[in-house]
Amino acid sequence: MRMTEPFNPKKHTRTAFDCGKHKSLTNYLKLQATKESKIGLAKTHVHTDNEHNVLGYFTLSSSELPRESVPEELLKKLPESYSGYPAILIGRLAITQSQQGFGLGGELMVEAIEMCINHAETIGTRAILVDPIDEDAASFYEKFMFKRLPDSNRMVLHIDHGLRAHFGLS
Repeated sequence: MRMTEPFNPKKHTRTAFDCGKHKSLTNYLKLQATKESKIGLAKTHVHTDNEHNVLGYFTLSSSELPRESVPEELLKKLPESYSGYPAILIGRLAITQSQQGFGLGGELMVEAIEMCINHAETIGTRAILVDPIDEDAASFYEKFMFKRLPDSNRMVLHIDHGLRAHFGLS
């Protein structure tokens, strides 16, 4: 059963959503998510309570890892004509304060990874990117096998055949 659903501003209530120390994540949901979704820059997926109040969300969008940032094991498979490695960006992931510490962030992360794996089966991409907002976020992503890139703040997870099994996905 899917935990999240695509964000719908007419259905989902954002008023009480507050993720705490990172106001940019709170403000994104309240002020930008609708517009970015409509114009196709990022798609927001929300987890709600029974009254449709948003408890957590993540965003997905297409991206590219520049050739000079591609880890060696992926670079071997990248044709010379490619300027970068096709990827999916998990741009934001946030949980409202009242739900933090109960595992919802991890559940949303696994669901986002599963969506990326599913997309990789139908479009050309083999990597998932994240841009951690701080060191706590980077540590969180490391628990999900993301590796730090040496020349940036970005982290990458290679989509391979064992990823589904690692996360217990069917």
